[in-house]
Order: sequence, then structure tokens, then C-alpha cells
Amino acid sequence: MKKSKLVTRIAVFALLALPVFYISGRTGTVEASVQHPNGQNPQKAEIIDPSDFYDADVKSLLTRLPGNISPKAFRCLAQAVYFEARSEPFEGQVAVAYVVLNRVKDRHYPDNICAVVFQNEKRRHHCQFSFACDGLSDNPYERAAWNRARRVAGGVLLNALSDFTADSTHYHAKYVHPRWAKYLQPTLQVGQHIFYREDL
Repeated sequence: MKKSKLVTRIAVFALLALPVFYISGRTGTVEASVQHPNGQNPQKAEIIDPSDFYDADVKSLLTRLPGNISPKAFRCLAQAVYFEARSEPFEGQVAVAYVVLNRVKDRHYPDNICAVVFQNEKRRHHCQFSFACDGLSDNPYERAAWNRARRVAGGVLLNALSDFTADSTHYHAKYVHPRWAKYLQPTLQVGQHIFYREDL
């Protein structure tokens, strides 16, 4: 597929999926920007919050999750969002959560959320998500960011079919250059992260 067609397809998919997904503690609109990693201009869209359940308290949100999602799995996903992306824009936090869910579905990774998030946690600096094996506490310490991460996690679990990352299973900060990146297909860049998928 030509690069221009890939960029167009990703942009259209993102613009269709993201309006379902605006999670915020405030009402109104924001301008979202999703950019292809090859450097083309970002595709921008006005994103409107279509529902109010993201602003509900977390206990209420837990009652609305799919039956196969335990409170522990929900917390693991929220931890990944919090520690990996709490300084990222909304779309970046959502994208990280989708990476976790995409790995759960992929036969190359564990088949549950917590096992994916904490894979290789006993191997210092060799785990899948850096916060899980950096030797620091995995307990959130910024209350507002933690509440936001939990709402992002809940929103992704409730909208699991709205993945705008094109089945991404990897990402890295744009200021690092891991060796594995050259073997994967870049999908999009959101904030400081570049996302990738493994081609079938």
C-alpha cells in the first residue's frame, strides 16, 4: 500500500473512532492531532464528548465493564496508562491502552491484561512496560492523573472495537531508537510516542 493511502486510511479511521472516545473531566471540545510517523502533517479534528459516563465515579464505572474484566485487570490497565502515558495527550493515553488490549489478543503475548502489563517484571529493565521493572513503586501518586487513567482504561474496555491504532502492539518515545522498531510497521505518532504493529 502506498504511503499516501496508508496515511489517509489511518487519518480517516482515527477521525471516525476518536469522537466515540473523548474522555475528560471537563465538557466542551478539544482539538486532537494524530500524525503519521513518517512526518506528514497531522490530521486534526474537533472531538466532542458524546457521553457522560467517563465523568462518573470509578465505582460506578466498574459496574459497567464487560463481565470478563475483573477489578484487578482494570487496575493493571489503568496502571499502564498512568505510568506510561500520564503526561501524554488524551489520544496518546488511549493508544497505550489499546496496545495492551492488542497484545492480549495476540498469540505471542499472555492472554490477560495483568500478565501483559507485568510481563518479565522480575527482569530489571527487560520488561515490556518500563514502569513494571524499574524498581520503583507501581502505586500511583498523582490523584488527578490516576483518576484520568482509570477513566481512559474504562473507556477503552467499553469501546474495545474502536481501536484507532491499526492493531498496534508496540510503541516507543520518539527520542529513542530501539533496534526492534525497524522490523515493525509504523502506524501512527501521538504526542511523544510512535506506535507500531507486527505485520502478519
